[in-house]
Amino acid sequence: MKLLLSHIADLDGITPVILLNLLDEKFEYVLFEVNELSSYIEEQIETDYFDKYDTIYITDLGITKECADKIINSKYKEKFKLFDHHESHYYLNDYEFATVIEEHDNFKECGTSLFYNYLLKEYRSDILKKNNVIMFVELVREGDTWQFTDLKEESFNLNNLLNFYGRDNFIEIYSKSLKENNEFYFNQTELIILESLNRQKKEYIESFKDKVIIKKINGYTIGFVFAESYRSELGNYLAEQYYDQVDFIGIINMNRHISFRGKKEFKPTNKFAENYGGGGHPLASAMKLPEDLKVKILKYIYDENK
Repeated sequence: MKLLLSHIADLDGITPVILLNLLDEKFEYVLFEVNELSSYIEEQIETDYFDKYDTIYITDLGITKECADKIINSKYKEKFKLFDHHESHYYLNDYEFATVIEEHDNFKECGTSLFYNYLLKEYRSDILKKNNVIMFVELVREGDTWQFTDLKEESFNLNNLLNFYGRDNFIEIYSKSLKENNEFYFNQTELIILESLNRQKKEYIESFKDKVIIKKINGYTIGFVFAESYRSELGNYLAEQYYDQVDFIGIINMNRHISFRGKKEFKPTNKFAENYGGGGHPLASAMKLPEDLKVKILKYIYDENK
């Protein structure tokens, strides 16, 4: 029995689930927001919970140095294998169980691509070499890294279908589809759905053009919007629209976190996010919202003594 610990937010986080499904592995998985994983591991290490697993995979997420030290000093140190691509987690390469690579030879990696390459070597399974699986992994990589080829539209469409189907349905649908087919394609029903979704997405993104709130914080000029969908595409769209006015864009999802998207390499979003317990890439990062934020908002609205 294996355990997969991955990122809850996007395709790069859930695709490792699909890859293990293709291998018919007996495994369980738990998905986490950024910064939730370390405390989970530290708590479980103090129990016998990990005893039932022979391998524990971590994909598209980092852990703290303190957590990594606890793993190394535990009886489970041989079980852990971590695959991540965030620059802010390079320090984990000091640990034998971790592989953190953001880019090599101008090729940008993601958690899925690193995990896929590991599975190729470990299992040598023909199903992982199928054209549709190779294509699927590449679409995930391009969408996550924004290093696009001529597959840009297909990459966006795959992410749109994740939003449409929902996480669990998407995992089930594509685990089945990748097993049964040899070539990757969107069926006729999906193409009709995507036409509607893309029209709605365009209208949604453009509706935020005049809703940006510009704030100066710790030497950075940031354009904030409150939004819950299409954070990468919305962030990049607004970063282009406000290129001369802000250093980067902050997208506040009140139910999850703040995502940052930028266009200026000399103003790395991850350095700002790290100051608030977050992290990521120079042009794409995130930070968690305070747990009691909604309570504070309600108090601000309704407290007559404020």
